[in-house]
Amino acid sequence: MTRRLRARALSSTFEPLGAIADGQRHRLGVVRFAGTSFNPAVKDGHPELTVHLADERDGFAEVWTSAHGVESGEHKAIAYAHDGEYLFCAGRIPPCDEHTYAGRLAFRAALEVAAELGYHHVFRMWNYVQDLSPRVYREFLLGQAEAFARRPVTWSGLTAATVVGSRGGGIAFHFLACRTGEPVTIISTGGARGVYTHGRLYFTARSLDDAAELMSARTLAQWGIDDGFGLSDVTSLKAYSRQPRAERDPRLAAGTSVAFVQATLLGDDHATEFEGVAG
Repeated sequence: MTRRLRARALSSTFEPLGAIADGQRHRLGVVRFAGTSFNPAVKDGHPELTVHLADERDGFAEVWTSAHGVESGEHKAIAYAHDGEYLFCAGRIPPCDEHTYAGRLAFRAALEVAAELGYHHVFRMWNYVQDLSPRVYREFLLGQAEAFARRPVTWSGLTAATVVGSRGGGIAFHFLACRTGEPVTIISTGGARGVYTHGRLYFTARSLDDAAELMSARTLAQWGIDDGFGLSDVTSLKAYSRQPRAERDPRLAAGTSVAFVQATLLGDDHATEFEGVAG
């Protein structure tokens, strides 16, 4: 996969709130990390979701862009946009006690969009859960799985999902789906997880050493992929941690877009989680 072909693929960068830069690429979706939460809505031709996971002074926006023109819309409180190859869908479940029922309804609506538009491969997912606990997340996942079971849409599974605790607003979620290709789910011996599609690797790992092992040519070859990356190939990286941190790893390229988020994580021994895109 050449760098020219990779440049056409989906990309993400982090921008200050209220100062999202205009560029040559089209916005597929924007996730705002701020001091409050809002339902997703289409604004300026793209969906925007606000997650309560930052203070106003350190909030930021994650901007997903495409090199192609984008069409957007809303369906049953789901905001979405697509470019012919990729679909971005966002939703929010208000605080409730019936996480399975609410999760099933929300994802049924989102998957109706994906199926109707022909994006049958959900390859990356984010769940931001208020009052995160193993029980709450398990109940939510059950509803999510029931929704997938009723729609002709494939799911790369938990290996391609991020879950962190938000500060309020119920459960905010968004996902990416593609129209062509077969995303490949990858798990390294160190426990890092990812999905490879269209020449890029979308990954999660508890350390950057684990991420480096996951994206290496040796690991990808074990999953039938003739490709490989180093940490200098990471284009965007988000670090979630229990305590504030803002240390940029020197192994990352100067142009890598990096964001730091203080958040609740599942597991007492889970102090940090990295997620990003390589390639």
